[in-house]
Amino acid sequence: MSEEESAATASIARVSIKVPPFWRANPEIWFRQMESQFVLAGITAEITKFHHVVSALQPEELGIVGDIILNPPAVKPYAALRDRLCSQYAESEEQRLRGLISGMQLGDRKPSRLLLEMRSKA
Repeated sequence: MSEEESAATASIARVSIKVPPFWRANPEIWFRQMESQFVLAGITAEITKFHHVVSALQPEELGIVGDIILNPPAVKPYAALRDRLCSQYAESEEQRLRGLISGMQLGDRKPSRLLLEMRSKA
């Protein structure tokens, strides 16, 4: 392999992904979206995933995971970051059920749309 081919291969190895802003209202869905981005980009390394997530966080979220960012675990840093953010921002089971019972009204929506929203909250 020539030097030019090696340089071309090295530049191809770095893949950028589109990192959406962190979604506090539903961190589980946001992480699923990120994981889809990782699959499409061929990113499998935990530390690479970790750095992509860190780059998407705002100061408030950074404060929640500051200890993990400053001293990432040697094993599964991405999983530790994901677990902390989900535990801090995800609604509890009780909150979800209360919202489902009290907050759902048909209004001008189709019944099928209401059902979809109820299933997503359950």
